[in-house]
Order: sequence, then structure tokens, then C-alpha cells
Amino acid sequence: MALAQYTKRSPPFELIVLAPHNATLNGSTLDACHEGAAIEGFCRGPQITSTPSYGSSFYFNTSTSNSNSKASDVQGVLSYDLVIADNTTVPSSMYLVDTWTSNVAVPILSPGYDPVTEVYFDAQDFMYILSTQDDTVSPAGQKQEKVKQWYVCTTYYGYTYDTLAWTVGKRAKPQNPTCQKVEVKRVWV
Repeated sequence: MALAQYTKRSPPFELIVLAPHNATLNGSTLDACHEGAAIEGFCRGPQITSTPSYGSSFYFNTSTSNSNSKASDVQGVLSYDLVIADNTTVPSSMYLVDTWTSNVAVPILSPGYDPVTEVYFDAQDFMYILSTQDDTVSPAGQKQEKVKQWYVCTTYYGYTYDTLAWTVGKRAKPQNPTCQKVEVKRVWV
């Protein structure tokens, strides 16, 4: 995906996880955490505060054809500004990294806009991925569905952390036993 497609940037926001059956996890932020050279993951952070900390501000980049980057149900790219040693800002974007031996994918932030995983936010600011095909039936058909397969799991990409994760497959249960179902909500700064 070329950067030119996603030139309209939203104001900053924080991402929080909602897990009503887990008081420790419920309401905590997702913060960018080091996974490798200029690569960040989405680690479970502290409870949300009125002053965002470094690593907790994200943006939603949409195409210029969309009139409002705060609008609901608009496709776009989740982005983050990585600040490197000489105070240079490196725009980074999210994509899901999967492996052939797990149904748990890890969202990663890396410099630039290729590759990306497009996401959406609904009217209540919950993040989802849009499915346009239903292959749970035969023959497969066209069907739009807001899929929210978000979990917080102990994962390993470059380091072992409790991070945001995505379970591949509609209504699939994660094979990683540490995964806890969450919803991801943006909260404007």
C-alpha cells in the first residue's frame, strides 16, 4: 500500500482494551513496545490516564477521499510515530504477522506503509477488520461483517510480552492458552 493512499491523519488517540471479566486487564492501554530494530508491538500498558505517556499515542490514516478521519466505518491504517535516537520521527504502520503453525497473529508497527493491515473503527470507536467474504458456508459468498478477533496474549515476536493479538479465522478460538478475549477502543487524547 502506498503512503499516498493514506495521507489524511486523525488527531492522536490512545487504544484501551476492554475485558469486563478481567479487572486487571480491563481499561488498560496498549503501548508501543520494542520488538526489534525500529519495530514495535502493542504491549499491555497501565490504566488510561489524562496525560498520555510516550508510546501510547496512535493515529488513524485514511485516504484523502474520506472527508473525516474521525468518521466511523472508514478503512484506514493504524499508525504510530517512532522517535529514534537523534529525535527523528519515523512514521510506522500496523500489520498482522502470522505464522504457519499458529492461529494467533501479532500486530506489529514497522516504518513506512508497506505492508499494512487495514482496520476500521465503528460508531462506538471499537476497532475491527472488515470481512467481505464468508467461507464458513459452501459455496462461499459475499457478506460484509465487522470481525473483532482481538485478544491479549503472551506472545513472542522479538521479545516475550503480553501483547495485542488477532485470532485468524472467524469465531476461531486461539490455540495460545494465555489469550484473553478483549475489545480494542480508541479514546481521543
